[in-house]
Amino acid sequence: MRKLPAFLIIALIALSCTEKKPNYEDIGEIAKAYASKDQLNGSILIAQKNNIIYQESFGLANIETNSKITSSTLFPLGSVTKQFTATAIMILQEKGMLSIDDKISKYMEVPPTLNDIPIKNFMNMTSGLFNYWENNVKNNKDSILKFHYESEALYFPTNTKYHYNNSNYFFLGLLIESVSGMTYNDFLSQNIFEPAGMSNTFLYEGNKCNKAIGYDETWNINDYLITTADGGILSTIDNLFLWDKALSENKILTSASKTLMFETSKLENGEINNYGFGWEINVTNENNSLFHSLFSKFLKDPKNDNKVVSHTGSLASFGAYNQYDVNNDYYIILLSNQLRPELMHLIKDINSELYKTQ
Repeated sequence: MRKLPAFLIIALIALSCTEKKPNYEDIGEIAKAYASKDQLNGSILIAQKNNIIYQESFGLANIETNSKITSSTLFPLGSVTKQFTATAIMILQEKGMLSIDDKISKYMEVPPTLNDIPIKNFMNMTSGLFNYWENNVKNNKDSILKFHYESEALYFPTNTKYHYNNSNYFFLGLLIESVSGMTYNDFLSQNIFEPAGMSNTFLYEGNKCNKAIGYDETWNINDYLITTADGGILSTIDNLFLWDKALSENKILTSASKTLMFETSKLENGEINNYGFGWEINVTNENNSLFHSLFSKFLKDPKNDNKVVSHTGSLASFGAYNQYDVNNDYYIILLSNQLRPELMHLIKDINSELYKTQ
């Protein structure tokens, strides 16, 4: 049998290694296709490390002024805010100012039902608190506190169940202020936003800001903001890219803290809880409610032990999504001022192309 020339062997090996890798042009075409059908009104960015694979903005930020969405358009992040709140808690632990294993009552006065709950159970949604958001409680500090002081018991015993719950991160925001002696916004600005270069990211505090207007699917205004640590941050797609890079490069947290933030936990019955600290871990749940457990699982052979963490946010007609591939430094970021069910399918389609089996 004749030997193939060396150059031909190399060429065949290269072909076999690349034929199933993601086509970055196809990823852009996927986004454009959704936008052409009016199913994407917002900004999208896909990157690996410092290299932007695809970035584009579609549609209007404000119909009345005919203002187009750009990469610097401000959007409410909704529950993507929880990434920053959890990171702030980890920073306080690194500074030796608290331990996430301690009970929250060690550092602040809380309603009696919360006294014996460790901080980490607020972070991974296993505290057992009732959720103020599900009980028609207004988003202001006094109303939320009143609701919890009037609750005579927990929804379930701590660490026996997972229950996605905005109240957890409301109290974590108060904890950050109590331990640091700073406002939530000031602490995050000094310890996260400024070090990451995020000059256009902040907590909404009732002040007027030049942001995108939220619209429902028939283009009626549906615009609502909150002011607490469970969903009150505004940012841009450019700034969220800086956030993901800062996490990847361990600029904000040590590698050990980041690893802890991205870990699953075990409930009392032995079941695994796939909610880390402000991030969902390798979650595949396409049938859950819009923007609360979106398809985000790494699609390669699971034996490779890759990890993809993500979080979604929805607030009125605003949708937000941030996905971080811990091992390969891929990022997918989406911000929209028209929350549509098709956005879930868009993220799934992009993941399918990005993580083709190689």
